[in-house]
Amino acid sequence: MSWYRRRMAVVLVTGGSSGIGLATVQRLAAAGHQVYSGSRDPARSRLPDGVTPLAVDVADPAAGPAAVRFVVAAAGRLDVLVNNAGTVSIGSLEEAGDAEAHRVFEVNLFGPMRLASAAVPEMRAQGGGRIINVTSENDSFPAPFGGWYSASKAALASASTVLGAEVRRFGIFVTVIAPGLFRTAMAAQLDSFPIAADSAYAPMLTAVREQNATWPDEAGDPDEVARVIEECILASDPPARIVVGADALEMDKTVRESGAEDLARLLRDFVAGLA
Repeated sequence: MSWYRRRMAVVLVTGGSSGIGLATVQRLAAAGHQVYSGSRDPARSRLPDGVTPLAVDVADPAAGPAAVRFVVAAAGRLDVLVNNAGTVSIGSLEEAGDAEAHRVFEVNLFGPMRLASAAVPEMRAQGGGRIINVTSENDSFPAPFGGWYSASKAALASASTVLGAEVRRFGIFVTVIAPGLFRTAMAAQLDSFPIAADSAYAPMLTAVREQNATWPDEAGDPDEVARVIEECILASDPPARIVVGADALEMDKTVRESGAEDLARLLRDFVAGLA
């Protein structure tokens, strides 16, 4: 029986005000865990009784480590860090620009890893812990016109694997959760991105936006991901990676069964179909 089963875990969830993060906060609070919900706007959603809201903008280099210090000072320990906060970017790599690339990587990669770096010493001192990094199935199945998003999630998945190898001897387990499409605030924004009138990719981006408009009807319940996160917290030896969602499982199968040329051809054909 894991030590998390012998006592309720102290959990910090980022992006806890909506979507997968909020579902995770609700599920863990209902199970009796001591939950801290970090988000840029803690008042955005009603949180369950007993959950402590924290203002955390993961793009701010000081915010993540400060949140970890707060939780440890308040609760005496930090058992689980769930890095769920993220952002999306849709557009061509050619036209996105450095500022957009830096914004996406700051939120999707550097912010989570700063939180992890702050959490590891605390977890090591107490004899163990869990770090759960929410990526996307696009971390291995990249999305045309979602290049910086896919790249940032791939980088987080890679960094998570390395971190897991480095900290395992301290009793700290690192798991990547790779969801498909679920009902989240990010998913709701996929059909509202701007398209420059003079973009060389305007026809293709318009087609992407039209396709994305149908996705919310197909998106899954975020609690499905929250349930998997809860299982990782309770597991004595949680897996390194879990793919969640029927669409994500199908993409994962395609990646595993395809060679590099096959996958590149599949993406090229997709873009050609948009034009």
